[in-house]
Amino acid sequence: MAPDWSAIPVDLLRLIANRVHSVEDYVRFGAVCWSWYHATSPKNNNLKSLPWLMLADKENSNSLGFYSFSSNKIYEFELPEIEKNRCWGSPFGWLVVADIDNMEIYLFNPLSRVRISLPTFNLHNGDSHLQYWSINKVVISSTPPNCVVMAIYSCYRKVAFAKPGDQVWSPIGPDNIIGGFSDITYFKGDFYISKCTDQLLVCDFSGSDPIAVEFAPSPPGLPNGVKYVVDLGGELCMVFRYIDIAETQSNVSFETKTFEVYKLDMCTKTWKQMESLGGWSLFVGNNYTFSVRGFDYPEFRSNCIYFTHDYSQFSDQIGGIDSGVYDCKGDEINPLPVSLDLYSVSPPLWITPQLL
Repeated sequence: MAPDWSAIPVDLLRLIANRVHSVEDYVRFGAVCWSWYHATSPKNNNLKSLPWLMLADKENSNSLGFYSFSSNKIYEFELPEIEKNRCWGSPFGWLVVADIDNMEIYLFNPLSRVRISLPTFNLHNGDSHLQYWSINKVVISSTPPNCVVMAIYSCYRKVAFAKPGDQVWSPIGPDNIIGGFSDITYFKGDFYISKCTDQLLVCDFSGSDPIAVEFAPSPPGLPNGVKYVVDLGGELCMVFRYIDIAETQSNVSFETKTFEVYKLDMCTKTWKQMESLGGWSLFVGNNYTFSVRGFDYPEFRSNCIYFTHDYSQFSDQIGGIDSGVYDCKGDEINPLPVSLDLYSVSPPLWITPQLL
């Protein structure tokens, strides 16, 4: 007699479903029968999915490719809603999207195709030459709609924030910050911002005018590099990406050479270089910088940094795509398992897909 798979108790099905970490397998799980679908319904959805790599946009196409490490496949989605728009990834299943024609910014889930509006970005003081790369990076604090959105913008790399439902973007002071900002992360209830001059600041929202105040000095003795801030297993860390830049009359080429990671002691405000990421993997590039634990996601190599091209302001001059997997132990870079093409507007990015 064949087993009746539909008779498995729903509570047990939910326990099994919560151990699935591939969004593809999660969908297949829910397609078995009604009771299995009920166990994966939105109100029961605790999916902790593997990160996907959203590939570069293609000219004259409204489809986007998403590479899955679990299936080693590229999934193509017709997404005319975000065609020719600038995108940034997140670990919450949502993209931040900027319409480069009218600077309308919104949140978009590429699986559910739900869109959440944000205020039009109007902090360029009437500059009619504002281009898509004038918004350098946008991150969200948590899963929408209950989130705060932070943007680094302009050639001076200022910071502003907004929430779904707001009418305007609000700048973060002071205006006389020297050097500008490079990255933002949301860590244990606060926004931390790395300066291009390597100091770490924290946002203070207690007054009528939000302001960024210095929280920790820069790690000592560092040459110039691209900087990211990240929550690495409950530790606040700063990641330095060192690149070689080759310029010709026709293009600019970038090549990442190595990374360094520093952990902050929150009490003494001092930094310590990490020789290993332990069981963690980092995802840096055109997205909210985030980490995953290799034990939970065996498809990814522990103690490695997965990186994508992150120099969008040179998109019309790029001579190659700078991406790969940096092994912290061996100090070596290996290629990603999928090739990346040049892009017209939005470079490749990391996103953790969610069905809601």
